[in-house]
Amino acid sequence: MHLQSVFFAFAVVGGTFFVLRSVSLFAGFGMDDAASGGAEGADFDAGDSAAVGDSDGSPSGDFRLFTLNGLVSFAFLFGLTGWLLLRDGVAGPVAASVAAVAVGTFAMWATGRIFSGARKLQTDGTVRIADAVGADGEVYLAIRPGKAGQVRVVARGQSKIFDARASDPAEDLPTGTPVRVLSADTALVVARK
Repeated sequence: MHLQSVFFAFAVVGGTFFVLRSVSLFAGFGMDDAASGGAEGADFDAGDSAAVGDSDGSPSGDFRLFTLNGLVSFAFLFGLTGWLLLRDGVAGPVAASVAAVAVGTFAMWATGRIFSGARKLQTDGTVRIADAVGADGEVYLAIRPGKAGQVRVVARGQSKIFDARASDPAEDLPTGTPVRVLSADTALVVARK
């Protein structure tokens, strides 16, 4: 079998998986490497030669080189580069092989960096009670002296209703009263604005 045929086979197989994986990711059917919990192969930290993991076996490093996406990228560009260099007569078998490995390795590294960056873009939209401290709001359910009620507060860009009590236990805060959140524990502690 000729070396050019080997490169062509890598390009076709890698390219097919690359297209299928890309379509499934953009359509929302696939999971990125972080969501799959490292179940898709050997995951290596960028600076180590051995897998690094937490006690549950999940990878602790954010950047991983050997992933399904990285290996697919390597196979596709390794094969394509080697095949094109041999087909056009630009390089001999050794030079084409070295160039193909270099381009494939770069593609694998770049894919790892892209997915690492994409994971950093994910955010947690959960609003916690502590996020409301310092925010202004209004009483939603009247807060009677010595009793708890509810307030509506915008926290992390979301309007939420929290249980609340007045900072002065003798204070009566009827519905619609503007308040400021002073602190939070199991409920918000609010004061009239």
